[in-house]
Amino acid sequence: MMTQPIETDRLIIRNWEERDRAPYAAFLADPVLRKFFRSVVDAATASSWIDGYIDELAQSAFGWRAIERKSDGALIGDAGVGLIDEASRAVMRGQPLVEAGWTIGREFWGQGYATEAAGACLKTAWSDPSLTEIVAAAHVENTASHRVMEKLGMRRDARGDFADPRFEPGHWLQPHVLYRLDRPE
Repeated sequence: MMTQPIETDRLIIRNWEERDRAPYAAFLADPVLRKFFRSVVDAATASSWIDGYIDELAQSAFGWRAIERKSDGALIGDAGVGLIDEASRAVMRGQPLVEAGWTIGREFWGQGYATEAAGACLKTAWSDPSLTEIVAAAHVENTASHRVMEKLGMRRDARGDFADPRFEPGHWLQPHVLYRLDRPE
């Protein structure tokens, strides 16, 4: 099952297309964009990630989707509400099921696109009546993502901060903060 596009004033959050592979690979090869992740990603890996996103969306309707700018059709990143992997759920307080996330290409930073896209994805995700909360997590030093979470109305759960299990103990990228958003009334 593929999900319908989500439109905002400036963006279309949509399913992945073949034309997205090269620009997405360019974003993921940027060491500044990838500062709070394990490493930059090569084109083959970026392409396989897109394949995985397509499969996850088809199976669960949750996952990361392409963000297209309406004004020129440019791919500017990804956003969505995705299922949290079991290892991460196990170390997160309350073992939340889904998380909001986004990646915006560096040339598009500072224009409010992450907040706009993630906000639209959150609004759409609430159509699933089984969701009671959506979380987001980021490295403790990734203050730009913290600000986006706050703009989305998420609240920091300081007792929920955790060591990301995708990194070995003591790795500088392990400490993460957790933000939560309850289902709107």
